[in-house]
Amino acid sequence: MLKKNIIIIGAGPSGLTLAALLQHHSIPFTLYEREPNISSRFQGGSLDLHPESGQRALRTAGLEASFKKHARYHDQDYRFMDKHAKDWLFHQAPPDAEGRPEIDRSELRKILIDAIDPENLKWGHHISKITKTADGKYEVHFENHDTSAVGDLIVGADGTWSKVRTLLTATRPVYTGLTVIDCRISNLDKKFPELGKFIGRGTVFALSDGSGIFMQRNGDDSLRVYPCLKVPEKWAFESGIDWTDQKNATKMLLEDVYSDWDGRLKEVILSLDPKWNPRAQYRMPLGMRYETKPGLTLIGDSMHVMSWFAGEGANLAMLDALDLFLCIQKDPADLVTAVRNYEERVMGRADSTNKMSQDLLEEAMADDSPRAYVESMSKAMDIWFADGRLLEDVEL
Repeated sequence: MLKKNIIIIGAGPSGLTLAALLQHHSIPFTLYEREPNISSRFQGGSLDLHPESGQRALRTAGLEASFKKHARYHDQDYRFMDKHAKDWLFHQAPPDAEGRPEIDRSELRKILIDAIDPENLKWGHHISKITKTADGKYEVHFENHDTSAVGDLIVGADGTWSKVRTLLTATRPVYTGLTVIDCRISNLDKKFPELGKFIGRGTVFALSDGSGIFMQRNGDDSLRVYPCLKVPEKWAFESGIDWTDQKNATKMLLEDVYSDWDGRLKEVILSLDPKWNPRAQYRMPLGMRYETKPGLTLIGDSMHVMSWFAGEGANLAMLDALDLFLCIQKDPADLVTAVRNYEERVMGRADSTNKMSQDLLEEAMADDSPRAYVESMSKAMDIWFADGRLLEDVEL
């Protein structure tokens, strides 16, 4: 058994996946998470887990059966339309499709947490600072606890604004140019059956004139809805819009952004639940590199936060966790070598995926969207849309 003390900071997909892998293979660790408990915050929408990354990590952690129990194989449809609700690309998954099934983030999180010994997962620990000890290790201090933790390896899985990353590089995430408004329609089929039929199963992208609406089925009959806007970075807070005043916020979207959009797409906006959350989207600059520093490393968004237009962020985060675990397993007595091998493997991969994600975002939000985005998705994403089709009456 590895005698080193591994500390993971952050219980997102990457941190939990690494913890589950270490747990399954009897490698000691402690995971610290600032949230007070598993249900303290809504965990977002749905993920499609890819066989070669997210699903592979779960298999290695012994969680394939749990994943298949909760995966939604029937929600793999992908539909791309313009503001007139005219389909440009429609991928309908066959009933027996396996491929990239959807799973709610909350379900995935529960699967991973249930696989971890509760003694190894410390809730309610918010980092105040990380310092270096006299013997060259790192000590993590917490705002709301008198105790601290010293580790042979600190793994930063603490997201976009990672504190661990600041010890490795001064590089910070940059604004992608896109702000999304995180919204939801609960009980879609029960409350709005006709709208539910229009949405169908899976995911819908409605794109035109540099704006969009991204819609995604969840397993609880809710629909995650993300109005997507090309606006300045601080727009959500400097525009004067009161996001708690849903009536006026809705009026702004329908008059200023979606005024000439199809009535069914407007109905999506009119049917949203209260509690909207505008969020600027960030990515790491391309070419971000740092020298391996003994005792520290990064996984997931801490390493390579990116836009979600390629659908790779969470899958890549889970693959990071798997790669780091495999490197530790190969060199259990030499964590410096293990981390160096891991970082050499993942940095180039992250760059190429980050660039692809940003390129796709810019195509999706282009003035002539969805033309270029559909072209790219139908060609570059052949694995996703192997049996999808470009509709014959659309000229590209």
